[in-house]
Amino acid sequence: MRGGDISNETSPKIVVVIDVVGTVVTEEVNKGFLRKEQIQRVKTIDLKNVSQLWNLGNKYGLSIELAAFASDGWTQETLEEVMEKLERRVSNPFNYAEVYADIEELISVLPYRANLKGVVDVQERVARYGSYGVELNNL
Repeated sequence: MRGGDISNETSPKIVVVIDVVGTVVTEEVNKGFLRKEQIQRVKTIDLKNVSQLWNLGNKYGLSIELAAFASDGWTQETLEEVMEKLERRVSNPFNYAEVYADIEELISVLPYRANLKGVVDVQERVARYGSYGVELNNL
């Protein structure tokens, strides 16, 4: 909205990988007789990082997407549980949650997302995103 006009402009977006938000652990779940499945859970939430993301989103009007990878054991259901946990315990800065097959799938769609300003990830992986990669402390 500019000068009271309603525009069709989309807000700038950043993608935040789940490892930035908290400590992730792998749990084994019994899925019937002799069948176990490994799923990912957020053990602890990094309140400082979540607060910083909320402040950035509020200050600059950013739309923030929470991302995880199916190759690491994430499902859309477990990622939505994280969103609900954030909503209950602290302010949830995320507008969307998406599970990508792997990091390569996320990297392959980056050039086609015109309103994407960056991907926030941990220091070990941030270089894989090229010019889109940014650490939270550098925002």
